[in-house]
Amino acid sequence: MTTIVIDSAAGQEGGREAIAAAAIASLDLDLQIVLVGDAAQITAELPKIAHDAERMRVVHAPDRLDPALDPHEALRQAPRSSVVVGIELTAQEADAVFISAGPPGPIVSQALRALGRLPGVQRAALAAVYPTLHHRGPNDDPFALLLDVGATIQCSADHLVAFAGMGAAYAAKISALERPRVALLSNGPSPAGAPTRVRDAHERLTKGAPAFEYVGMLRGDQVTLGEADVIVTDGFTGDVLVRTLEGIAATAETLLSRAEARFQWRMGMKALGGGIAKLRALTDWENYGGAPLLGVDRPVILTQAECGRRAFLNAIRLAAKMQRLAVVDAVAAGAAAMAQGERP
Repeated sequence: MTTIVIDSAAGQEGGREAIAAAAIASLDLDLQIVLVGDAAQITAELPKIAHDAERMRVVHAPDRLDPALDPHEALRQAPRSSVVVGIELTAQEADAVFISAGPPGPIVSQALRALGRLPGVQRAALAAVYPTLHHRGPNDDPFALLLDVGATIQCSADHLVAFAGMGAAYAAKISALERPRVALLSNGPSPAGAPTRVRDAHERLTKGAPAFEYVGMLRGDQVTLGEADVIVTDGFTGDVLVRTLEGIAATAETLLSRAEARFQWRMGMKALGGGIAKLRALTDWENYGGAPLLGVDRPVILTQAECGRRAFLNAIRLAAKMQRLAVVDAVAAGAAAMAQGERP
């Protein structure tokens, strides 16, 4: 049975929403759940919401990470934080998954230290999903994958090529895509003006014959069109891009709220009806399930810092799906095949 290890020290209301989501999941899903954090807080919160006590375990983690510190210094000053304890527990069980809304830097650092990289993987990649105009796959999936978004700030061509293999393998499993379309993020379709690492990765992906379709280089204004199922970039650029997309989504929601507040616009908003509801659902990052860290030897999922129980529940469902579909094994095979110049 899959074990979901949840960091209860982060998220909305100081982790209470994480605890509530874990309680709900214990009733609805066939999982074992471990809540890691302040044991006194967890045991005080659990009786407030229905849960299956036989499917839940509490593990105390006395220290709190300081998100303002450098990741390594934060881990040094909080050696028994929920991130450290939770990832150590995840490493001890072959079918475990770690979920956290904590600071990404310490999580990535501790995951690499305690879980280790998959064979042949030089760098890990944090993969964020984002909505696109065109959907994909038999499930009409509206989300594409962007990686890296912060795990590896500076990338070589080797790293980008490996990310392409890992991202394609993940998309093939999660979105049931027979042949994912993969692109490199650049400043245009021509390699002439691209950075050397992007140009070299483009040349290698163009010449290769992997089990995904390489569709070339895309500009930043093309990522939401849905022309690619996976877009590969370095961690610095990816982090900037995904935060820009989140900002645009937040702006769209604000504009919709303002429109509804104006009497003369209300009839028009009502006429749009379901379309507005779909737009809200599409731009609501709590529906996305979190960002998986690809390249490590256990599934690790990072959610937004201020996420609520719906986001945690979706992350738990994603975690269970990753285990059910053996996504880590597929990612390992994809990365290894790219390193060897073979078909994943």
